[in-house]
Amino acid sequence: MLRVRRDQLTYSFSASSVPVAAIDSGDQVVFETYDASTGRIKVAADLGKYLLVRDSRKVNPAAGPIFVRGARPGDELVVTIERIDLADQGYIRAAPGGFLEGIEEPEVVIVPVVGGELRLPGGLRLPVRPMIGVIGTAPAEGIVYTAVPGPQGSNLDCNAVAVGAKVHLPVHVAGALVALGDVHAAMGDAEISGTGVEINAEVTATIDVGSGRAPARPWIETSDSIVTTASAPTIDAAARSAVNDLIDLLRDRLPVSRSEAYMLVSAYGDVRIGQACGGLDATVYVRFPWARES
Repeated sequence: MLRVRRDQLTYSFSASSVPVAAIDSGDQVVFETYDASTGRIKVAADLGKYLLVRDSRKVNPAAGPIFVRGARPGDELVVTIERIDLADQGYIRAAPGGFLEGIEEPEVVIVPVVGGELRLPGGLRLPVRPMIGVIGTAPAEGIVYTAVPGPQGSNLDCNAVAVGAKVHLPVHVAGALVALGDVHAAMGDAEISGTGVEINAEVTATIDVGSGRAPARPWIETSDSIVTTASAPTIDAAARSAVNDLIDLLRDRLPVSRSEAYMLVSAYGDVRIGQACGGLDATVYVRFPWARES
């Protein structure tokens, strides 16, 4: 099984990126991932030093990219998340100028992970809820930095990208050039401070070249739902794109009109915010109950 080392990382998705390895469709890969600070924040005192060198184009590192043999433009790539193994501590960070007013100074809390629980401020203990913030393929042109979302993936910050999920990604360049990272031990929808519990991790995934056509944007299958994603400068615009994508998926699977699919989403679909922490396009995901085909 291929292992992508933690130092084999990228801060961007691009057709010109040099792959760190090549695999065949159906292969399993272990991605060693850094936290959003590339491992620079281990104790609270590290925050000041990190902020001095922080570059918005060099955050949220992703392990990879990997060249997938047989993946061609117009294909879809299906990444099945098999395992997420967390390090023994992470951190949460807040800073002025984000979603919430009244935060005067940058602050960080170190969060130990003990026995599958997060040791949080105030003595609160909550179970871990691992998810992957960044997952994507290369765009046909230009650069999408791992800190920002794009139609080919990158910083989706979608809580559905968890163990058991099948993430459907578009292929725009030969080999797809897939990478993932920015794991959170837990992240609240909207990620309002700009971070969840940022943490180093190891992600085991199976990567397949799918038989379907490339989706316009990433979508996800879980054990009980289909989930569409979108990003845009506003939550409203992102939600419209994600809802339209879900309507198209439902019409592919059910003998319903566009208006009927729209009403189904209104009756039973959940529109959720992936992240709206300020400074980036907002991400939205829409979840609809659907049993995965065996």
